[in-house]
Amino acid sequence: MKKSFLSVLFIIVCLGVFGQQKNPPKTTPKSKPATAAKKTPAPKTPTKVTQPQANSQTEVENEEVNNEPAPQIGNPTFVRVEPARKYNYDSSDLVVRWHELIFDLIEQTQGYSPNVAARNMAYINLAAYESILAAYPDNFSLSGQLQGLKKPDSLFDVNTNFNASVAVSSAIFTMVDKLFISSPFIWMEKVYALNDTINAHFSQKLPAEVFEKSRKHGEKIANWIYQYSMSDGGHNTFLRTYDMNYKLPVCTSCFEINRVADLENTGPLHPNWGKNRTFLKENQNGVDIKPKVEFSIYPNSPFYKMAMEVYTISKEVKPNSEKLQIANFWDDAATFTYSAPGHSVSILTQVLKQNPKGLDEATELYSNLTIGLNDTFIATWKIKYEQNFIRPIAYIKRYIDSKWEAALLTPPFPEFPSGHSAQSAAMATILTEKMGDSVNYIDYSKYFVGPPKQFNSFWAAARECSISRVYGGIHFRDGIDQGLEVGKIVGKNALSLHYKK
Repeated sequence: MKKSFLSVLFIIVCLGVFGQQKNPPKTTPKSKPATAAKKTPAPKTPTKVTQPQANSQTEVENEEVNNEPAPQIGNPTFVRVEPARKYNYDSSDLVVRWHELIFDLIEQTQGYSPNVAARNMAYINLAAYESILAAYPDNFSLSGQLQGLKKPDSLFDVNTNFNASVAVSSAIFTMVDKLFISSPFIWMEKVYALNDTINAHFSQKLPAEVFEKSRKHGEKIANWIYQYSMSDGGHNTFLRTYDMNYKLPVCTSCFEINRVADLENTGPLHPNWGKNRTFLKENQNGVDIKPKVEFSIYPNSPFYKMAMEVYTISKEVKPNSEKLQIANFWDDAATFTYSAPGHSVSILTQVLKQNPKGLDEATELYSNLTIGLNDTFIATWKIKYEQNFIRPIAYIKRYIDSKWEAALLTPPFPEFPSGHSAQSAAMATILTEKMGDSVNYIDYSKYFVGPPKQFNSFWAAARECSISRVYGGIHFRDGIDQGLEVGKIVGKNALSLHYKK
């Protein structure tokens, strides 16, 4: 009986195998098995430049961005949806193209918290701005204007045989190569490929001596700025963003890590970031913002009512609701987006992409914005860990509804003030002063949570970003209001920098 059963089983298996072979899957003649390509690292300072891929008769590289229909919410295929265009590397397009790649690097690189992203973008853009000055004598260096920054005399020795675009690209490439050392290899390949493409483009247009001198100057500027960055207190902080040894104070109003949201973390995020050196002295200890609503657990108190506002609004943050879409659009969580400061810099990037400007104006805008964002995060984090304020998730669960959950995950650092509100207000303060109060633009940056959003001013975006944190259930009203004030103060201080004579 046992043998008979095994015989029948053997026949069934054989029939199944032969039946599969009878109708093999169809393949096209061109299809080949995937094989891993050999990867040879590109030289960091190439002396010989390869033939450019684009037509050397034009000023424009033939690089295009996907122009597919906007994906629907929930579509598993995420496509960056922007109008197809070409890049003119003698204009703001050069810096725009680099930032599009930097945003991807921030998203893909381990340890790039919002603080780290703001800091490193500031140094990248400081190097980019300083590298153009030999070609723009009417522009001031920021040497002597920023804390601890002094330009060596050797970096002033550049004659008229100089191309600013080559220097800017070289400076950005050098900084990116240093600041994204933990980025996945496949993304650093894209960095080297873009650098090679830009170098190839200019090597055909310029005399070899001018090209090489400009490239080396950008590299020297970047090395100077990188050395300057190493002493600010934030050097290599991407290696450890959570402080395992930091002991959070314990009290009724104190912040506590929400372990449901942060099971993988055992410490708060960057508790000592507020001690870092700011670019502007006025921002180091001069942002005196405190909560205006006194903590209380009593139902008739203003604080309890403020918590009830978060709780009540959360019931309106439902699937497919506008409030949930806004909360997700501005979520900008690290590791799967390019973070809150990345979103603010992407706003400038999209405005310049839709309305290109000169290279000098672009590097000034990026520099001023990112310096302001860096200082905003230092000022905000100083207040956060001084106030050490409780998050809505802890308060509401303890005093209102033990089963309540916020729409967004609660991050592992104190509530007051809102970092999103502060950095978006700094962005709006700086860009409104520099570009006007009625700049209309389309924000494509959060293509994976819904269709692009149109804004008619930088402040319209900043205010929506701010209120999104209440919709998400991670900030109280006072936290976002006072966060906006922090951003305004730091932004105005950043605008005091002198870029032009």
